[in-house]
Amino acid sequence: MMNAYLSRRAFFARVLRYSSAAALAMSFGFEASARCRGKVQSTALLYATRYGATKETARWVRKGMDTPADVLDIERVSIPEVLAGYDRFIVGSGIWIKGAHPKVLEFFQTGRDTLQERLLGTFIVCGSADGSETGKELVEHYLHLMHAPLSARPPLSRAFGGRLVVGRLSDGDREKLAAFYRNYLNQELRDWDLTDSGKANVFGNEIEDILARTPAAPLQKAG
Repeated sequence: MMNAYLSRRAFFARVLRYSSAAALAMSFGFEASARCRGKVQSTALLYATRYGATKETARWVRKGMDTPADVLDIERVSIPEVLAGYDRFIVGSGIWIKGAHPKVLEFFQTGRDTLQERLLGTFIVCGSADGSETGKELVEHYLHLMHAPLSARPPLSRAFGGRLVVGRLSDGDREKLAAFYRNYLNQELRDWDLTDSGKANVFGNEIEDILARTPAAPLQKAG
């Protein structure tokens, strides 16, 4: 161990004599060294959740990626600071009766121009992602509403199953959902769990494929 340590010291001492960039690398670490060669690309994976299923799904998406990404609760960050501080974005939202989380819509509206070339993908988490024809129609409807503030849709969009635990609902949410189930689904409110870590991992792999091809994937033009 001592010989290896001395060799490392000797190496850096020699480099320091010939390179001021090496001095920066020693002072600020690898990231500073990388920035000397070119700007480091950074990725934010933002999520909006109500009872935790979307947070869990966001972590599974991140697990499917090789590129580092910061997983951020959109309710706990400054939207202008995040837009200014990252180069690429992935955004996920739980879906409630009125659709995507208001903070996600605010993020898209505020960053409309910034996100045009930097939004890699979006995902929603809801009970409609059950594979049925009605579910597919609802998923497309929710994605359409979610993307409405944007000038174009992102390259990738997915819907993942969520989770409902009736006993964890607030009184207000339980009352609204019970009415929704009775009036629109013709059934009683019940527990269900459609979460799938494997599907979220695959989405992370697909995001990684985009990152491997280009540092900032362009959006598909809406039409």
